[in-house]
Amino acid sequence: MKTFPTLAELSDTTILDVSQAAGEPAWLAEQRMAAWRFFAAAEPPFWRRTDLSKFKAEQIAAAIGASATILVWERDPAGQGVVFAPLLQALHTHEAVIRQHLGTAIDSQRHKFVALNAALWQDGVFLYVPQNTAVELPLTAAFTMPAPGDAIVARNLIILDHGASVTFVEEYRSDAGAGQAFAAPITEMFLGNDATLRFVTVQTWGEDVYHIGAQKARVGRGATIEWSAVNLGARVQHVEAETALEGDGSRVEWVAATFGGGHQNLLTAPWLRHIGAKTEAHMDFKTVVKDQSYTTFDGMIKIEHQSRATVSRLEEHALHLTPKARSDSIPGLMIDTNDVARAGHASTSGEVDEEQLFYMRSRGIPRDDAIHLIVMGFFEPVLDRIPTEALRQRIAEMIEAKI
Repeated sequence: MKTFPTLAELSDTTILDVSQAAGEPAWLAEQRMAAWRFFAAAEPPFWRRTDLSKFKAEQIAAAIGASATILVWERDPAGQGVVFAPLLQALHTHEAVIRQHLGTAIDSQRHKFVALNAALWQDGVFLYVPQNTAVELPLTAAFTMPAPGDAIVARNLIILDHGASVTFVEEYRSDAGAGQAFAAPITEMFLGNDATLRFVTVQTWGEDVYHIGAQKARVGRGATIEWSAVNLGARVQHVEAETALEGDGSRVEWVAATFGGGHQNLLTAPWLRHIGAKTEAHMDFKTVVKDQSYTTFDGMIKIEHQSRATVSRLEEHALHLTPKARSDSIPGLMIDTNDVARAGHASTSGEVDEEQLFYMRSRGIPRDDAIHLIVMGFFEPVLDRIPTEALRQRIAEMIEAKI
């Protein structure tokens, strides 16, 4: 059995040796080393609402070279000129386009964990859809945890050319296991003019996983991203996600479902930037908490000074099933222009409506069944966006088990 160094044992020599052994181009080795130098010098980020006090880097193995990426499709899209392959493999055939985009959406020096990804990534997928190409069936990249105590450091690069469209599912999953594990994925998405990306991200890690990730979409003129997220697993989750509506007439439909139970600490931080003119955004986030779990929604809309005739709406709604569960909702809106068509945000938080329960029980529905129906109905707008019946059913079963 191969023995991997722990995160605490990594060094610049390790990073360089792995890059050279894989035959990576010099520019990527330099990119990795620059990220490593920042990682080694930077202090861990201070996040008030993300508890990393029990994270033990000295016990987490950096599974270098151990692939945890599973690519799934119903019909091979290669005949359409689509490239869907592990990112390291795609470097051999599409180095120029990868070099042009990799690391340009998310700064590797954002914080220590992003730098770790930029230095260490081995897993991850490259998806390129050519101009005016429509991929009808969804493409899935599933990431699994090889064993307790391992680290998965995945890098995903999604590029849609002018007029292209695709559904891409990014799934992180593992069984419950003894001992900590760590996931530090990054996904960068680039939408050309008039492209359409249906992006679905599902996190169902086991109960001892620390999941610290970043995602960003750069959206071109007239392009649309439909972003759906489901967060059910992990001991701790801290995900910073951003959509930049850079092109005129670009838009985003963004929905998410988060369910915290046990002692989970789950944070989602969506950031939306309106840059182009006549951009449009609708964001609807749903959260359920029970037991002693703690969730945080830290969302922000930023309308830049050059943006005009913007339409934007952000909502987050939280449902508490038990009295000791906690959810913090921090929606924000920053406007640097006088030319806004419509913009606003809203947040609600509360327990299950007792009058609604009374009504359902008066119709012969037991209390537990009534709560089950309420929670499933609460999450339904998100579940309806899941593109495959098998995945949708599996997510529904996991939600039902948590209820």
